[in-house]
Amino acid sequence: MTPARRTVAGSATVKGIGLHSGKKTTVTLRAGEPGRGVVFRRTDVADQEEIPATIDHVSDGDRATSLANGTSEVRTVEHILAAVAAHGVDDLLVELKGSEIPIGDGSAQPFFDAIAKAGVSETPGTPKIYRVRAPFVVKEGEATYTVSPAESLRLTVTVEWEHASIGRQSGCYDIDRDSFATSLAGARTFGFQAEAEDLRSRGLIKGVSEANTIVLTETGIIGDLRWPDEFVRHKTVDLLGDLTLLGGRVRA
Repeated sequence: MTPARRTVAGSATVKGIGLHSGKKTTVTLRAGEPGRGVVFRRTDVADQEEIPATIDHVSDGDRATSLANGTSEVRTVEHILAAVAAHGVDDLLVELKGSEIPIGDGSAQPFFDAIAKAGVSETPGTPKIYRVRAPFVVKEGEATYTVSPAESLRLTVTVEWEHASIGRQSGCYDIDRDSFATSLAGARTFGFQAEAEDLRSRGLIKGVSEANTIVLTETGIIGDLRWPDEFVRHKTVDLLGDLTLLGGRVRA
């Protein structure tokens, strides 16, 4: 049976500050036009182009994923897009008052909960589904991605840092709404205290605090982890959000 496209049934709002801008920002989720996919709309600036959440609109990937269309830009979209993918939403209008998606507690949880609050309903049309016919490998810097055929989306992720609190961590996650809710949604972003000064000099992490980021010191972390392997879980969330920029559901 061919699945139907999905959007939100109502609306929901998430408020907060931007991780990098440090400025107050508000996101409102609304039902999307059938067949248009996920679209961002800036409401704080007049005459701004809408920004489709697709890979050809990626404008920057330095410590966050940013999208742009003409002079209109939105920063740090990966967490909200991961929540969109987890709920299987195809069409969504994201109205943004500000330049950056709010960071919340550093996880995808606020957006996952907002979509759940709005509810999900079917909308006309057939979703775009990306399937893999044969395995292939992609290498980018120190990262390697191995992609294989599958009937649903499974992410097996390994990360490694020379830090006592991280080391080498691996996790395997079948991506659906329930597993995302219990295993991934609450995993928070993290950063190294030693890099903070350099990042701030580049205009980044102005909104970072212990309330929204796991801070790694030279010898440990500030605060408590939600899981011992929260680091690989969060990188899985980031990966899922970026995969959403393909503009369809991934089966691999």
